[in-house]
Amino acid sequence: MDVDTIEQMFEYSVMAPAITLSTPAARRSDVVELQQRIRALEAPRVDYPVFPLSPGLDALFPQGGLRRGATYQVDQSASLLWALLARATTTGVWCAAVGMPDLGLAAAEDMGVNLDRLILVPYPAQHWLSVVSALIDVVGIVAVGPLAAPSDRMMGTLLGRLREREATLVVQSHWPRTEASISVSEHRWEGLGQGRGILHEHRVDIEVRSRTSNAVQRCELVIDAWGAHYTPAHAVVTDLAAHRSAG
Repeated sequence: MDVDTIEQMFEYSVMAPAITLSTPAARRSDVVELQQRIRALEAPRVDYPVFPLSPGLDALFPQGGLRRGATYQVDQSASLLWALLARATTTGVWCAAVGMPDLGLAAAEDMGVNLDRLILVPYPAQHWLSVVSALIDVVGIVAVGPLAAPSDRMMGTLLGRLREREATLVVQSHWPRTEASISVSEHRWEGLGQGRGILHEHRVDIEVRSRTSNAVQRCELVIDAWGAHYTPAHAVVTDLAAHRSAG
């Protein structure tokens, strides 16, 4: 991990949108120093148990946000990822994306993500677990691309680190012990006709399924020229098929 790049940003108070780190792992001393510098830049916060989400999206979660110390499974929709990170980054939370080389930063900014609070590690290769572990020590939310889950032993260590650091992990793979599954059920575009026209609106239906409940929470994300906003959450829907199979 190129800690020098981040240190220069702190020293000169300027940076290009998003920090992109291309080398694998930092020394422990570098991570500790980086963590101290990030905390020094952040305003004191009330010790909330969750990371905040945008109004409308927050209603899908029992505590109104992504729970600290937990892991969430998401699909590979970039719009969904940016929706989950936008509010946190604008309130001062550092976030990171690991193993996602095709993310579009222009789209992220349009959806309200503060790129000055975003770290990208697009190609962690075989060192991805070390990278994720180091980032948990430094940032609030770490998003991980479609990578295989670690062993049970490493998973236990990772979850322990998340709880200790009060960080949240968002994974684009099926991992055990996730708090909830967050997915996009449908995309709809407005403005395009028979191969022509101007795209002026993108609607995304988001679903959240908790591991402790059969209820499905839903809301609609609308992306247009004015950014991203949400329609009120739909009524709770119970998955009867899952309920029957469980009973």
